[in-house]
Amino acid sequence: MIRAYVATSLDGFVAGTHDELAWLTGRDTGAPPFGATPWIDSPGHGALEFDALLSGTGCILMGRRTYDIVAAFPEWPYGEVPMRVVTHRPLASPRPWVVPVSGEVSDLVTLAQDVAGGRDVYVDGAAIIREVLAGYLLDHLVVTIVPTVLGRGISLFGGLMFPVELTVERVVRWGDGLVQIHLRPPVAASPV
Repeated sequence: MIRAYVATSLDGFVAGTHDELAWLTGRDTGAPPFGATPWIDSPGHGALEFDALLSGTGCILMGRRTYDIVAAFPEWPYGEVPMRVVTHRPLASPRPWVVPVSGEVSDLVTLAQDVAGGRDVYVDGAAIIREVLAGYLLDHLVVTIVPTVLGRGISLFGGLMFPVELTVERVVRWGDGLVQIHLRPPVAASPV
């Protein structure tokens, strides 16, 4: 299965204008919680947590901009899951399982599937998610919405050249006010 798993602000941004992600990790001291008490008390059954996603993943196909951001994290969040980073620039990585790739998106997905060996391929990064979605190659899309409005930043779906209608499989209240939407993308272009 080809999966995308991503968090967005309420207005659809995956990062701020300078790739900042602080809005994902919590509120400023003294700010109200994301969700009111009844929300926080909700168990959140059915949410897909990151560790569960990784446990079924055989290869990560990641965009270069996203890779540069996560490579600077104090801790590497992906373990030793093989990763293919879509880039045309040299990639310095201290991890031998992180390999640069380039080419057509359909070929890159096939390559990632080969590396995954029958396990899931996790697609990460707004640009590569858009390309995989536009190519009708995505099987499952999980978008976790954080109730924060950024106003501007890196858009998850901005730049798609045509509408893509998705099917909502389920919506889960999760954590302290997050909403996780599980979507099934179309498998082929709709007739015109």
